[in-house]
Amino acid sequence: MSRTLKFCLLAASCTGATVSLPAVAQTVSEEIVVTARKREESVQDVPIAISVIGAQQIKDMKLANVDDIAGILPNVVNSGGGQGGDTFAIRGLSTTSNNPGFETGIGMYIDEVYIGRQFAFVTPIFDLQRIEVLRGPQGTLFGRNTIGGAISLTTRAPSDTFEASAQVSAGEYNLIEGGFRLSGPIGGNGFLASLSAQIRERDGFLKDFATGADYNGQSSINTRASFVFEPSDAVRIRAAVDYYEDDNVDSMMDIRGGALAAADPYPVSKRRIGTNFKSFGSRESLGGMVRMDADLGWTNLVSISALRRHETKGLLDQDFSVADISFTGRTEKQEQFSQEIRLQSPANASFSYVVGAYYFHEELDSITTANLGADVLGSPETAFTTADVNSDSWALFGNVEVDLSERLAIGGGLRYTAENKKLDFAQTLSPGAFLLPILGIAIEVPALKNSTDEGEWSGNAYINYKPTEDILAYASYSRGYKAGGFNATVIGTTPSDLSFAAEFVDSYEIGLKTSWMNDRVRLNIAAFHIDYADKQEQSLVGTTFIVNNAASADSDGFEIELFARPTDQLTIMGGIGYTDAKYGTYLGCSVDGDGDPVACSGNRLQNAPRWTASLAGRFEQPISDNLTGFLGGDISYRDGAYVSSLNNPNYLHEKRTIVNAQVGIEGAEGRWRLTLWGKNIFDNDASELSFDFLGTDYTMLVAPRTLGVELGFSF
Repeated sequence: MSRTLKFCLLAASCTGATVSLPAVAQTVSEEIVVTARKREESVQDVPIAISVIGAQQIKDMKLANVDDIAGILPNVVNSGGGQGGDTFAIRGLSTTSNNPGFETGIGMYIDEVYIGRQFAFVTPIFDLQRIEVLRGPQGTLFGRNTIGGAISLTTRAPSDTFEASAQVSAGEYNLIEGGFRLSGPIGGNGFLASLSAQIRERDGFLKDFATGADYNGQSSINTRASFVFEPSDAVRIRAAVDYYEDDNVDSMMDIRGGALAAADPYPVSKRRIGTNFKSFGSRESLGGMVRMDADLGWTNLVSISALRRHETKGLLDQDFSVADISFTGRTEKQEQFSQEIRLQSPANASFSYVVGAYYFHEELDSITTANLGADVLGSPETAFTTADVNSDSWALFGNVEVDLSERLAIGGGLRYTAENKKLDFAQTLSPGAFLLPILGIAIEVPALKNSTDEGEWSGNAYINYKPTEDILAYASYSRGYKAGGFNATVIGTTPSDLSFAAEFVDSYEIGLKTSWMNDRVRLNIAAFHIDYADKQEQSLVGTTFIVNNAASADSDGFEIELFARPTDQLTIMGGIGYTDAKYGTYLGCSVDGDGDPVACSGNRLQNAPRWTASLAGRFEQPISDNLTGFLGGDISYRDGAYVSSLNNPNYLHEKRTIVNAQVGIEGAEGRWRLTLWGKNIFDNDASELSFDFLGTDYTMLVAPRTLGVELGFSF
């Protein structure tokens, strides 16, 4: 890299410098369009640290689930733990409790509709146009529960010409996967429709030598129907209905040592466990949305209405052994309705704005079961916890951007959110239970009610400077808030108040977005400082965890992302991220052997690795007039991170390097494609998650090496 280019990248002030670089073809790379600010614009013009994964990249890299993106984006990781337990961390911020009354700090959106349940993070990637990952608080336009960032999925809209595609895959562990998509006009009156479906079946990686079951597998069905109608040139209406179900049991752990080590004769590397009953789990989701876009001449009107329902149920052998020591279960039903209405400026206006109103209603009913088995004291004991949470949230928001000159712009926005939550809670014990309360696991709690009312501001301000058309420098401030909630799960102490308050974040960011060589190379850099106040954390009270506003914390770091297409045949993508995330004050995070409180002040945040990095590439070479060969692969690295705020080095998300690869051939114009693929081809077996329970150490390894083949057609 030349000294001139280095200076340009650091100072963002080169307007006429000559850059000495190898000669390349002059074809411009495809522009990446995003809707991170509720309007379509180039990702290079957005003053936000944002990563985008397009439909072609999803297909080329064989990304199967939403949590697969964590391995390929800087400062974006997942915790592991499977159904209901897997969570994302962005820039060190994560949500670590599966308490039904605890909101996530990373917002998930599908076609701009907020998904209120955490299990969406392990949903299969299906029929998508792109995935946008926005780092840092997004409180102005996305609202509550986005203090760490937002993950926005945009599905494919129906096409105005007939299209059909299908694919089928087979691989190790008896993998069978198939899907199709049909799309096009209907009736010639401006009505478009698409229908798509996907099915996936795969045996589990973890075998049960006692019951014959296998766990951490996949069994799912996904369908979506989408419709577009344009009654006039000024009005466009889109509606969609989707359904998803699975019978995955993917939260099972393996014994690696401790009190029950003798019950499992196999080393962890063999991926075999023994349990005293077959655990089960299932999820179901049904949703629909209607979006209207209307050009009113002086402004654009957007209305998005959505209704969704989610249901999960499962029962797990919590000691993961042939002994009858403990099991846990939960049934959870959630329904949500959301409505957003906004006015936004026409494209390319010198004064751009978005103003709107938002309403969200949620009803959540859950039953949690915690059991001590007969092998503990001869007679089983069970706690049953019922928690019904109803939430209503209203918001008004606005964002503006003003061009002060051709090169300089300033912008910002505010959002006010009012939220009301109500809890109906009760906990009962099985007749004769006495050990559960003695151990502090669960006590009888008569029916009680609790409620919270919040009214909070969030917002942002930024300045953009474009020294050239190909360079954007920006500085921004944003404030986000994560709603308060309830301890709506098993509790072992008499509650004075089950609620906890909101959490707040102040984030400061500078960034540089650059394009070079006729847009053949894009290099984006961002650096950040984040302050957390009233951080919601799980603290050990007795032998159970209670969420409270226990901590302050801060996080500092940076991301560098690269896209390069040096030739028409070769594409390279990469990124590197650094995060230094630590608690400021965190007293009473746990208790020691004498029952005295333990402080975690100064410790690193949970699931916050210092370094993350990835590199991906794809090379295509014509073999004949009608045949092209291709070779692709990616390598990702994440540093080790602590599982808990105690920073116990025995319990880690272990550092790992994962390599995936694809090789194949495709016909003219991509009409058909045959791909041989491999995931984790060097069979890395790092511990994805580990913890201690009643004196036994447990772990879950990353998915083993899998190989397969895929055949696809498009018309």
